[in-house]
Amino acid sequence: MTVPLLYQAGTSCKEMKKALIIGGSRFVGPLVMAELLKKNWDITVFNRGQASSSYPPPVRHIVGDRNRGFACLDHYDIVIDMCAYTGAQTERALQELSFDLFIHLGTAAAYQKSETFPLTEYSPLGPWPLWGAYNTGKVQCENALKKSGKPYASLRPVYILGKKNYIPRESFIYSLLKQGRPITIPGNGEACVQFVSADAVAATLALLAETKQEGVFNCAGDDYITLKGLVQEMAIIAGTEPFIRFNADADGDRFRQEEFPFANENFTCSNEKVKSVGASFMPLRTFLRHDYETYYKNNT
Repeated sequence: MTVPLLYQAGTSCKEMKKALIIGGSRFVGPLVMAELLKKNWDITVFNRGQASSSYPPPVRHIVGDRNRGFACLDHYDIVIDMCAYTGAQTERALQELSFDLFIHLGTAAAYQKSETFPLTEYSPLGPWPLWGAYNTGKVQCENALKKSGKPYASLRPVYILGKKNYIPRESFIYSLLKQGRPITIPGNGEACVQFVSADAVAATLALLAETKQEGVFNCAGDDYITLKGLVQEMAIIAGTEPFIRFNADADGDRFRQEEFPFANENFTCSNEKVKSVGASFMPLRTFLRHDYETYYKNNT
């Protein structure tokens, strides 16, 4: 479905910057669109239309499969790729699309497993067994960007939390808390981890687009917390007492996602670089409470 482009009063075609979003149908994607629409961007979305085919005016929607090529012949100020998971996908987008800057939604899971934290943008990329094929594919994407010789930015978030999270993270923990059921944390639950809100990821992607900022950037909140501490904090927000137990057999990359949504492995990143270009992050406790009161309270 294609939605006709509508221009805001007093805005000419020449003044509107053009963005192409690949994927973007759920979770962070709609939030990115909302951020760009505030800035009067002319937005085109390209995806298969399986998760959503309805977008707010004046967003255009082109239905297509990136693995079969792009039917997007325009030149874009910015391309934001929300769903590249292999080097071949990134290479094809870079070759077939015309743009001033290509922004890749990457991941901090592309870093090589390390014993030195926090990870910085200078930390090496490479194997991290915990993340398996996801790590391998995302490293390939980063290598394709680097080798392309084209202007690009890569945003590397840590664990993303937010309303309507399609990965059962907050919903999993709040559901057990509210039912009074035990929560089994892997290992000793003392791994130090970091989170970032979906709103902050979207705002940072829009910031990179607005400023046409090249380079690689971690995207992480200011707070570190243990897995045990996270459950305790969420229990306070939900007004319950947590029943916590531990599974030593599920430590590290042996964790079982059906038992708990996060592994007992340290996962923290420096956010100094992205903050130096204008990004900001809400405290973990603040956005957890906000998301609970506005969504998870009535949806778990």
